[in-house]
Amino acid sequence: MGTSKTPTAYEPIEPEELERLQTIFETARYIACMSRHDPAAERLAAMAIRFYQLGIRDDDALIHTIVKTNRALRPIQA
Repeated sequence: MGTSKTPTAYEPIEPEELERLQTIFETARYIACMSRHDPAAERLAAMAIRFYQLGIRDDDALIHTIVKTNRALRPIQA
């Protein structure tokens, strides 16, 4: 039964999806000029997973959404 369904927030993420999300996270982190050791990097990873679970499947759209949301959440630097 080869039914193709879109995963939801309640379904486990498959290993190949995690690999894809890792690449998306690394790209978003690079664009955000963020070190892997920056505590805010964890937030980027969480956003990647959550937006994916919400249905954003296009890599470019997912990266754009993560970076845009991260910029909106950053505190304004004086």
